[in-house]
Amino acid sequence: MDFHHLRTDTAFDLDLTLSSGQFFRWKPYKSGYLIQDAQKCFIIWQRNSDLEYTSVCGKVSSQYLTDFFRLDDDLEQIFSRWNDSSVRKAFSRYKGLRLIRQDPWECALSFLCSMASNIPRITQNINTLATRFGASTQTPYGSFSRLPTPEQLAEVSLEDLYNAGVGFRAKYLYGLAKSGLHLESLRDEDYKTAKATLLSIKGIGDKVADCILLFSLDHLEAFPVDTWIMQALQTWIFPDLSGSPAQFAEQARKHFGAFAGYAQQYLFHHARAIL
Repeated sequence: MDFHHLRTDTAFDLDLTLSSGQFFRWKPYKSGYLIQDAQKCFIIWQRNSDLEYTSVCGKVSSQYLTDFFRLDDDLEQIFSRWNDSSVRKAFSRYKGLRLIRQDPWECALSFLCSMASNIPRITQNINTLATRFGASTQTPYGSFSRLPTPEQLAEVSLEDLYNAGVGFRAKYLYGLAKSGLHLESLRDEDYKTAKATLLSIKGIGDKVADCILLFSLDHLEAFPVDTWIMQALQTWIFPDLSGSPAQFAEQARKHFGAFAGYAQQYLFHHARAIL
């Protein structure tokens, strides 16, 4: 295996970024991590500002890693626009946590599996979809299963999806695969248009749509709201506001602006740690 190096000239914390609940197909490997993203698999280690990595299946380059971990995002500049003490505290405490620009199809399947679930179960579900319905590759590190493409999953019966253990989510995964929606096309749409398109797919609600838009399609104004974020917003940002999660999300987008998704990710991580 060829090992390559990428020096990061900006704040990046690999451990925090992977453990922050936005991406699911990773696991510890020796002193680093083995990561699978759609059709790619790689091993990566961080030593201070140096990343060492090797491709396991699929081509992984320094540019791919820069894009995947959004190493070009200027966190100092992004967070300088906000004066909220809770956000500033979270930024200071978790500096280096970055949004992941993951494959849109992987992201969509993951967050459909996230409904009424938890991180271990989501990881199990997405790995099962790969092993049952995707192509396997033998490598020096073992056998790895790629996530099924939309076309491959569209050929799977609804019964087989239920038998894969994803529960009620099977019908939504089935519907998305059959929809023919080209997720990448939503990257070039404005936020409201892209979200409306996602909401037209049965099973995709406000939170799942915002997760897909934020974590894979560069709509950084998206602000997914779950119970942790509701607590964080009510405790730290909008103590006098009441309403639905969608109303809180809209208010948060207005409050935080074009990079609201970064504020969301830091507040989410902070809330899980102390609330």
